[in-house]
Parts: sequence; structure tokens; C-alpha cells
Amino acid sequence: MEFVKNVLRGVVMGISEVIPGVSGGTMAVLLGIYDKLIGTMSHFSKNLKESIQLFAPILIGMVSAIIGFSFIITYLLEHFPMAVNFFFLGLVIGIIPMLYRRATEGKWKKTSTIPFFLMVALMIFLTFFSIQNNSVGDQIIVMDSVQAVRFAFVGCLAAVCLILPGISGSMMMVIFGTYYSVINAVKHLDVSYLIPVGIGILIGLVFGSKLIDYCLHHYPNATFFTILGLVLGSTVSIYLKSGFAFGQAQTIAAIITLVIGMGVSLFFTSPKMQSGSEPA
Repeated sequence: MEFVKNVLRGVVMGISEVIPGVSGGTMAVLLGIYDKLIGTMSHFSKNLKESIQLFAPILIGMVSAIIGFSFIITYLLEHFPMAVNFFFLGLVIGIIPMLYRRATEGKWKKTSTIPFFLMVALMIFLTFFSIQNNSVGDQIIVMDSVQAVRFAFVGCLAAVCLILPGISGSMMMVIFGTYYSVINAVKHLDVSYLIPVGIGILIGLVFGSKLIDYCLHHYPNATFFTILGLVLGSTVSIYLKSGFAFGQAQTIAAIITLVIGMGVSLFFTSPKMQSGSEPA
């Protein structure tokens, strides 16, 4: 019975990981398995049998949900790109208040804001660099050795997000412009994309989670200011790649999805939700 429960938990987490802004980490907390997941992840080799018994059904559920839901997401991106991208933009904007709350918790130094400004500047630079190279948009990225490293890096970040309730792994993919390519690769089981992403996810689960855990315990404010700068700076890229154009139907649809996206993020990252799902 516990196996079936964990499969269903994995399905919920998998669906949440496909939707940018809805954190799989938050879902794990709400489902009551966050602490156990993180503890097992940190000591995987020490309790191998117990780790496999926990992770196997959850992974089965997550993979099944991600593959199934990827068909829906790719259809929406292909037929309603502007509305979907504005939904993503709303998700990103909606997560900003929570990040600011976390970044300014307790006593913090003004120097903690330095990473914020660096990340905003970096994201804006990368956005305009992409524009010059005609790479802003919802197109499939052609895979080469450089892109393989990029996809592995983003996969690593996405995995690390599992230990940060409120931060979505797929949101990182949207921010770095790899989301559509990865979702399309999942839909068609394209290993040329899935292998580097998978390697990155593995590295993130094994090493990245420990690094982030260290940063959160020793430099919590600076860590969240870094994430805040990354997220805020990404809004420029998401807006530009949305293909926004004034037209009555398109504009109304974009505004509606923007508001819905903001509402979803604000709900899942509200103080009430966070206090009710904060890991011990």
C-alpha cells in the first residue's frame, strides 16, 4: 500500500515539476515526505535498501506524469505561445514576493544584496546576447557540445530546486531558455537532449543539493538574493520571447494568463502555505 501511495505522490510531484512556478519541493512538503526525501538523498549510499524502497515508486510516478503531461504542454506552446509564455511570466512575477521575504529574514547585511545585482545584470546581458544571436524564442535548440554543457548545467539547477520549497526546477529551465526543448525531448524521448539533462540532474541530486544546503545554512540571505536576482532578471527574456503583439484576442488572452500565473505562484508561495509546509 505504501508503494502505491509513493507512486501517487510521485505523480503529483511530477506534474508540479512540469509546470513552471509550481515547486515539486513544495508538493513534497505538502505530501508529508519532504524531510524523508532530503534525508534519504543526503545519505543515499548509507541506507541503500531503504533509499531504493522510497525513491523507486516516487520516480515511477514522477517519470510517468512528466512524460504524459509533456504532450499537453508542448501542444499549448505550439498553438498558444504568447498566452503560455505570459502564464510563465506571471508564475515568475508571483514568486518574487516569497523570494524577497526569504532573502530579508532575520538579521542580514547589505553586502548580501551584491549577488542580486550581479544576477540581474547577468540575466539581462544573456538576454540581449541571445537576441543578437537570434536565439530568443520558443524554438528547439540545436544540440552540440556547448549546448550539452548548458543543458547539463540547467538540469543540475533543476535538481537542486527540489530542496527549495517554492522554487521550481522547470522554472529554471524557463529562465535559461531550455524548457521548450526539454519538454519536446521528453515527448519524443530524444536522448540527445535527455542524456545531458539527466547527467545534470544526477549531479545536482548528489552534489548540488549538499552545496545549496550548505549555502542555506551559512549564507541564507545571500543565497536567496542570488535566486531573486536570477528570477527578476529572467522576466525580460520571458517577455521578449513571448512574441507579444497588440491584438484584441491575443492581448486579452495574454493578460488573463498572466494574472492566472501570478495567482498560482502567489498561492503556493504565500506565507500561509509556506508556514504550513515549512520543513522541520
